[in-house]
Amino acid sequence: MASGKRERIMISCVTFETVKITEPVRFYDIDRVHLIHYIRDPKSYDGTVYQEFFDEVCKIIKKNSDNRTEIKEYEEKISRFLPMLKLILNIIEKEFASNASADIYVNISAGTSEYTAAAVVAAMMNPSVIPFSVSTDEYTVKDDMIRNAYYRNGVPVGLTESIFEPMMMPKYNMPMPDRNLVLGLRILNDLNKIKRNSKGPEVIMKLKENGLWRRSDDNDITSDNKGNKQYDTSPEKSDSVHYHRDFVSKWLLNEWIIKDDFRKRYYLTDEGKRIVETFYTG
Repeated sequence: MASGKRERIMISCVTFETVKITEPVRFYDIDRVHLIHYIRDPKSYDGTVYQEFFDEVCKIIKKNSDNRTEIKEYEEKISRFLPMLKLILNIIEKEFASNASADIYVNISAGTSEYTAAAVVAAMMNPSVIPFSVSTDEYTVKDDMIRNAYYRNGVPVGLTESIFEPMMMPKYNMPMPDRNLVLGLRILNDLNKIKRNSKGPEVIMKLKENGLWRRSDDNDITSDNKGNKQYDTSPEKSDSVHYHRDFVSKWLLNEWIIKDDFRKRYYLTDEGKRIVETFYTG
């Protein structure tokens, strides 16, 4: 990579397209591309076709970049929204953890509709990520009744012959859920799986062990109505107050948990379970 050049990353999905993936990689001079695809049965005809398209995309990218562009492959169910969102967010998180100043492009023009929806949402949750689309200039197929429409001379090409230049999409920022809240929620969920009725002190201990406790272990300093400093001499009570203030109240507000009044314990809602399964999984 040339000196002073910002690292450029791209995320794309491969099904029955080649040009819509390979040309943006060339256009943006991508250093590393993450290619997502799925083959349910490699021995079937469909499996062979999907693999041939993926192999052709990799071949073109390597040729266009003189093997400079690094290719990362992921096999995941591209017809399911949540697995796509989870994977894309995970890729973005790891890339920024490795290089916070990298430019990350997300291609929403190729792949399944579930991938596209997940890619758009993931990009909107990360203000530094650049979603883009490409429109078709010329199609390879003139007659939709022609068999093997995606091939030319036996080589996978896809429906697109050529494209216009990539056009960046307008962004509508969508905040990611707070990392501490999500990781703390995962701790509560894991403890509930083990004991079914985790107590507050157990959760607090795990929050501290995992570096999620934002409060000092020192006794809290408060002031009376005359401005005189007072010291909380009950650390356990103070921890419980902070736990409910910093975590429980916000989990309830987001409708990630519900309270079992009989057992006086908290349990994840379906939304809470989706949150811990999707965000900050790396």
